[in-house]
Amino acid sequence: MKLHAFLLPLIVAALSGCTPPGQMAEPGYAAPAAVSNITYGTIVAVRPVTMQHTSDGDRIAGAVVGGLAGAIIGNQFGGGTGRDLLTGAGAVTGAMIGSNLATQTRTYASQAWTVRLDNGGSITVIQASNTFRVGMRIRVVTEGTSTYLAP
Repeated sequence: MKLHAFLLPLIVAALSGCTPPGQMAEPGYAAPAAVSNITYGTIVAVRPVTMQHTSDGDRIAGAVVGGLAGAIIGNQFGGGTGRDLLTGAGAVTGAMIGSNLATQTRTYASQAWTVRLDNGGSITVIQASNTFRVGMRIRVVTEGTSTYLAP
């Protein structure tokens, strides 16, 4: 009896991830494709830029590792309630430091491409590429919130 009470919530939790909330899985229907907007233009300038890697995954990993390290260090001091308070303070401080260190240590070189669009406007897109040159005709592709250049 106890085994069934333990397994039932696990099975329900596992099956709940099969279909996203609010969506019915219907055979023969696919999710709608992302809408693309393509405009054309000419590259008029390029300049090197240094980008900082700010992945949410890196920040989370840094916060978790820093929080654990801070909690372990804080737990070494005091006794009773004081030890509990120092453990919590160490965890919070370590999480903040770990999150900041994870985002500050990664930078990479890229290029900022300025494109004069055929409609008269202009746009600057940051994208690492060795194939583009000033004066080259290109496509500016926008998909959702992402914009990139394509030959």
